[in-house]
Amino acid sequence: MTRDELNRELRMHSATWQSVVLVYGLLVGTLVLSAMAITA
Repeated sequence: MTRDELNRELRMHSATWQSVVLVYGLLVGTLVLSAMAITA
């Protein structure tokens, strides 16, 4: 594996990592909001 291939892999994984965190944050946010709505 060349250095360019390695860099491409790392860039792809960092992009997917960011999207995973974004989706996870949205899920947690909606859970918290619905819990607050129920308890309010």
